[in-house]
Amino acid sequence: MPDIVDDETALEEVIAFLDAPPQAGSAEDERFASRLRQVIAASIPAAEDDDPEDAPTLRLDDDLRDRLEALAKARASHNYFGEHPDGIGPTLGMDVSKA
Repeated sequence: MPDIVDDETALEEVIAFLDAPPQAGSAEDERFASRLRQVIAASIPAAEDDDPEDAPTLRLDDDLRDRLEALAKARASHNYFGEHPDGIGPTLGMDVSKA
């Protein structure tokens, strides 16, 4: 599992990876995927009735956010369980990834 960094650092790394994508399946690719998920999660706009403490920690312009979300979706498209490559079994108490 990649080391933990703050959201701003994760954004900087994601942008650097966009300019020079890592080789698929490499440790750098895994780190890129982790940082990409972190950046997207940190920039989810808050709903009107959300607690102010739940406000996004990153503010991205719409074009960058759309580009990152499309990239994340494309990266997960080859996984049967989408963003859950190991399957959803652990939440169900079983491993259905091999089914």
